Amino acid sequence: MDTYFRLQLAAGVVGLRSMRGDSSHLHWRDSLRRTAALAPRLYLGAPVFNRDKSYSALKGRVLLARYQASGYDFAKYLGGLTVPQYDSLLTDAHRLGFKVAGHAPASGVGGAVAARMASIEHIEAFIQAYQQDSVQLQQLARQMAADRIFTCPDLYWYKVNWLQYPLDYLQKLPGVAYVSAPVRQEWQEWWTAQNQQLPPVARPQFTAFLRTYGQAFRIMHKAGVQFLISPGDGPFVIPGYSMAQELGLLVKLGLSPYEALRAATYNAAVWLGEQDQRGTLAPGKAADLVLLDANPLENIANIGLVRGVVLNGRWVPVAQLLPTQP
Repeated sequence: MDTYFRLQLAAGVVGLRSMRGDSSHLHWRDSLRRTAALAPRLYLGAPVFNRDKSYSALKGRVLLARYQASGYDFAKYLGGLTVPQYDSLLTDAHRLGFKVAGHAPASGVGGAVAARMASIEHIEAFIQAYQQDSVQLQQLARQMAADRIFTCPDLYWYKVNWLQYPLDYLQKLPGVAYVSAPVRQEWQEWWTAQNQQLPPVARPQFTAFLRTYGQAFRIMHKAGVQFLISPGDGPFVIPGYSMAQELGLLVKLGLSPYEALRAATYNAAVWLGEQDQRGTLAPGKAADLVLLDANPLENIANIGLVRGVVLNGRWVPVAQLLPTQP
């Protein structure tokens, strides 16, 4: 994990939200904070709530309380619960004051909004909501803004997994040379297999889905919905470096560079309840920041020109994180 963390820092990422936590990660997080290690600050989701034949409202209530007491930062809903089970889970989470982020439930964006989910992850539910009733999505977006329900699109992940980029483009992305040769080979083989198996009609369908999400995104943006930033995880998601790709995609959809940077910093702090300590530069706040060689407000691509980071008040130049250039 040391290389993974160093790549994140080298790209200017000083905080990470993990959506698939387990008990061993709690030790990692606490140890990293205690020792002032060269790693981003970690925020951990609990083991996911997923399809489970033995699931009951009581079991969900017990697990939520256990995860909160264990020190997880939030709960993650993956899917598979019935609508009543999901609603009960969210009701109990609100009672505990424990955030739930994750996929929209079977009742869609409307169900997630009604249950006041803390963050709705990914794009499929919004594509479906727009296709079903774009006027209703406007109403839901206004409610999301009013209730401070965030959303994290992971748009770069979809662009990669829906094969919107050619292989030669992905192989030349910033930071890819820092990924080990065996992993790069696995990624290449994955892309080649996916490309061979993809039905001819699928790629234009995926492109159309992304255009539809763009319409849904603009509705949410106009309504004042707050976004979180993540490129996801998986093939060709380069630790740290793919964050710049995600920011660029969201600017293309309509965020200003300032709004994109705010989503990656202040919004994250607000969602985590740490806006008094992090997310902006102010006296008394944590000294976690990135120093760039050019202004990202003028061009969001400048977010990739990292000189170094200040991590809890400690200056760390990129050369210390990546001593051997590719």
